Amino acid sequence: MLKEMLTNIGLVLGLMIGVPFLFIYLLSSVNHRTKQQIANRFGVGGQIGFGFLGIIIHEASHLLVALIFGHHIDQLRLLRIPTADSDTLGYVHHTWNKRNLYQNMGNLFIGVAPIFGCCLTVLLMAKYLISEVYQSLVNVYDQPLNQLTFGLPSFNWLSMGIFLIIAANICIGGFDLSPADFENAKQGFWQAVLCLIAVTIIISLTPLQTALFHLLIHVTVIIVIISLFNLLISIVMNLIFRFI
Repeated sequence: MLKEMLTNIGLVLGLMIGVPFLFIYLLSSVNHRTKQQIANRFGVGGQIGFGFLGIIIHEASHLLVALIFGHHIDQLRLLRIPTADSDTLGYVHHTWNKRNLYQNMGNLFIGVAPIFGCCLTVLLMAKYLISEVYQSLVNVYDQPLNQLTFGLPSFNWLSMGIFLIIAANICIGGFDLSPADFENAKQGFWQAVLCLIAVTIIISLTPLQTALFHLLIHVTVIIVIISLFNLLISIVMNLIFRFI
């Protein structure tokens, strides 16, 4: 029983902390360099033109998750024109009760919320602009884990072009987590880890553990596919702005 419980804890932490944070680091690193290249080539304001949708989604994701965890919103700008005094493109200033475990734990999810918000937005765009590709992704969920396959189906090139342009804008402006975002996330990291361990122990003592862990693995597969797609777009945009 103890060995199984420890295995379950390792599985949950790996899938819910390890895998997402690997892609959070990669996506943020690539797109941070891309935004620097854009700023060097077109000025700080150029980041708005090439990434305004991503910036808005980035800040809106912070806002939504902050409200979910009961934080008080002091100031909010989803998009702003950078000035000589401040090159900030948007911000969400929030406060919380440091003695409240739930609100403290929320800092982790608030800090990394833009990654998930942008991924979800790209996924929803795919549903309506390239529905055939989206359906292929959804079908992955229904496949047995030992038979997972994903093929690219036929699609409308015009819709795909529109989708890629919008997705590129979201990647450039939305996936770049600031040092303040990472610092904010660190404040709730250990509370979130302890909470996940406690929930895993409880689930491991119920007959639902097999079904729930099976669901978690399938959801992680979907997250990996979406993250890899966004990472591919991010790398391509990074190479484009590196050589223009």
